[in-house]
Amino acid sequence: MLEDPAEDSSETPSQYASDPERPDFAFDPDDPWTQTFQEGLARSNLKGKTVYEVGVGTGINVAFILRSCGAAKVYGSDLDPRLVILAERNLKSLSPEHAKHFEPVHGSVSLVDTDEAREKVGKTDVVIACIPQVGEPSDERLTAFREAQSIELAEGAGDEAEDHIAHYYPWSLFDEYPYNSVGLGLNEALMRRIREHAPQAELVMNFGCRIGTEIICECFEANGYKPEKIASKIVLQHAGTDISFFVMLEKALSGTAFEKQLVCKFYGDPEGKQPLSATKAQEMIDKDPNVPLYHEVAVIRGTPV
Repeated sequence: MLEDPAEDSSETPSQYASDPERPDFAFDPDDPWTQTFQEGLARSNLKGKTVYEVGVGTGINVAFILRSCGAAKVYGSDLDPRLVILAERNLKSLSPEHAKHFEPVHGSVSLVDTDEAREKVGKTDVVIACIPQVGEPSDERLTAFREAQSIELAEGAGDEAEDHIAHYYPWSLFDEYPYNSVGLGLNEALMRRIREHAPQAELVMNFGCRIGTEIICECFEANGYKPEKIASKIVLQHAGTDISFFVMLEKALSGTAFEKQLVCKFYGDPEGKQPLSATKAQEMIDKDPNVPLYHEVAVIRGTPV
């Protein structure tokens, strides 16, 4: 059962004194993913705690957890160095009285792989993140996998938009992680980093559940965390997002003993009452690239075991 959010957790970007600055290279702070994530953050008992956000983006979550969740301090970093600067600027605009409580790690930081990031995460009570689960369409090994399954890349899926880095990760670089096989390599890598450098810290992570929440929770358990779903929403699939990876998974598992253990979950309606396989969803996209498709987004809290 999901917990009730805090009474003051309904704050949205439009309710701040000003709107956040959002250039094309940043993830949209009004996106339902952010709304779902903030519902989960409001249920995460952050009052008085030190939080590290991996992938600060526009800084809207930093403002939210300082202003609405009562966090005492927030550290944060991003792979795109422009976003940390943007987050600082947005926080000063959205909630200037909290700006002094944000200590960013500047530069390009993958996960927490710099000395400064590791030092700060070591002082953290809760680590939060919403990071990509889809491999770059142009990834060499992912392309070989696609060709082996005779799956074509959807038209336009290989084009890099300004916010490409917010949606895809370099799949081959994380092939040492077992759950990379289902698109969780980057997330599993983060779990292992946090277990090493902040073994007592909780993890609160936002996921697209196109592979189902069960296998996501298995990934938490395999890496030393007790998982709990604390927020969930059926959201519109981003138009243009490549889902060929999920089609490949279904085809690769077809006729094996594992096909029932991994069922990709898309929906043809916003209520989630019309389930679709990834293969069927791709067929619909092929006929109409703008067809509305949906999937679940869920916030999972991991407590170290």
